[in-house]
Amino acid sequence: MDNAFVVLTTNRSGSVWLMSMLNSFDNVMAQGELFLPRKRVSEKRWDSDFACPRFIEASHKGVKFRPFTVFSYLSALYNTPGTIGFKLMYRQLGSYPEILAYLLRYRIRVVHLVRRNHLDVMLSYAIKAKIGQAHLLSGQSPPDDIRVNLDTENLVKQLQRLQKKQTIARKLLSWCGLPHLEITYEDLLADQTHFHLILNFLSIKSTEKMPLSTLVKIRKEGHRQVLSNYAEVKEGLANSNFAELLQ
Repeated sequence: MDNAFVVLTTNRSGSVWLMSMLNSFDNVMAQGELFLPRKRVSEKRWDSDFACPRFIEASHKGVKFRPFTVFSYLSALYNTPGTIGFKLMYRQLGSYPEILAYLLRYRIRVVHLVRRNHLDVMLSYAIKAKIGQAHLLSGQSPPDDIRVNLDTENLVKQLQRLQKKQTIARKLLSWCGLPHLEITYEDLLADQTHFHLILNFLSIKSTEKMPLSTLVKIRKEGHRQVLSNYAEVKEGLANSNFAELLQ
């Protein structure tokens, strides 16, 4: 399974943007969260035109029990022609630990996508809750003047929790010896060289210019413009290891 891969990450990390970019290359199929424990909705999504049935939606002919159903599902996915991958969240790997056994058995390549600024993750959660959308497709306009509040009482603990998840995933990949590449969302945005690192790691050949994503960036302004309680957030982070995350 030389053309198989997984993007290991967590929510609000820029993973949908990355998958949409990868999917735009010829002979590449980059799927979303195939182990999300709910059925797909009918509304238009970034992957509506090509999405595979999620594990929970798939029929498992002749196989009834885990881990055999998971192995059968992944084998069917990866037997599709071309370079094939899907997005796997930390918590989904915890719910389906047999996925790790499968990845180890077949030496599946792992792109570990992280977001360096955990405060941006919390902002992304808050904006999603306010506008009721996780992503915007091309042609959709982001709302004007997005302003949100962050809960400063628990903010440091939430940031620590995000950091801990990244650290655990990083140690797990190192411990199990899977072929993996860690990439930060911020680096991908700042320099296309980092995107080419992914292409080289996954053996995706491209002599073309970088494709455009089918998604529209929702937040374009800085922390000071978006945070209604900027001063309180600054004070709450002042004596923590996360103070430098506030711009």
